Amino acid sequence: MARGFIYSIISAICLGSLAIFAKTGLAMGMAPMQIVQYRFFFGALLLLSWIGATQPHLLRIRPKGLLKAAVLGAGIYPVQSWLFIKALQHLPASTTSLIYYLYPVVTTLIAVIFTGLKPNKTIYQSLLLILAGCGLVFYNAFTQAVDIRGIWFILACMVTFSIYLTLVQRFTKNDEAQRVSIWVIFFMAAAVSCISPPTTILSQPLKGWGIAIGLGLIPTAVAISLLYRAIEKIGSAYAAMFSTVEPVTTVLLATLILDEPMDIIQLAGMVLIITGIIMPNLGLIREKTIVSAK
Repeated sequence: MARGFIYSIISAICLGSLAIFAKTGLAMGMAPMQIVQYRFFFGALLLLSWIGATQPHLLRIRPKGLLKAAVLGAGIYPVQSWLFIKALQHLPASTTSLIYYLYPVVTTLIAVIFTGLKPNKTIYQSLLLILAGCGLVFYNAFTQAVDIRGIWFILACMVTFSIYLTLVQRFTKNDEAQRVSIWVIFFMAAAVSCISPPTTILSQPLKGWGIAIGLGLIPTAVAISLLYRAIEKIGSAYAAMFSTVEPVTTVLLATLILDEPMDIIQLAGMVLIITGIIMPNLGLIREKTIVSAK
C-alpha cells in the first residue's frame, strides 16, 4: 500500500510539472507544436525502452487494440496536447491547470448523455464542488484581465480530453488500457513528428535540449510508468484520488519557478476542485473495502 501511494504521488507531481516545462519552452521561443513533439518523441523513446526492459509483456497488443491506439494517438491526443500548449501562451500555468480540471464534469455529462450513466448523490455533490471551484478560478482570471483566447483554448482542450477519456473507456477492458495507452504515446510521437520533425531539436541551445528531454522524461515517461505501477499496487480508485496532487503541484511550481501570483480566490478554487475530485473516489474506496471484507 505504501509503495503504491508513493508511486501515485510522484506520478502526479511529475505530471504537474508539464505546464512549467511548457511555459519555459514558450519563453525560449519554442512553437507549441515543437513542445508537443519534443514531449512525445522523447517520451515514447524513453517509455518504450523502459517498458521493454522491465515489463515487455505490456508491449504485446492485439491488432484491434493497436488500431484503437492509432485512432487515439494520431487523431485525438495531438489536438488536446496542442490546445493545452496554446492555452499556456495566453494564460498563467496555474490558471490553465485549474480550468483544465473541469474535465470530470464534462466527462460525466458525456457519460450521462451517451452511455446511460446515472449519477448518484455523491457524484452530483462532487460536480457542484468542481464547478464552484472552476467558477472561482474563472472569476480570478477575468479580474486579472487575462487573454480570452487562452480561456477558449483550455476549454477546448478540456472538452477534447473528456472525449478522449470516454473513448478510452469504451475502447478498452481490463489491462488492455495499459497496453493501448503505451501505444497511444507511440502513435502520438509519430503523428506530431510528421508535422514538426524531430530534427528541429538540433537547432536548440543546451537549455532547449534540457527542456525537450525533461518534457519526455518527467511528465511523460516517469509519470506514466509510475502511474501504471501505482494502479497495479493499489488500484485505480486510490491512484485517482492521490492524483489530485497534480494541480496543486502546478500551482506551487508556477508560484515558485515562474513567479506567478497566487491569491486567496485562486487558492479557494483549487481547494474546491480537489475536494470535488476526491469525493467520488472515497465512495469507490469504501465500496471496494466493503466488498473485500465480505
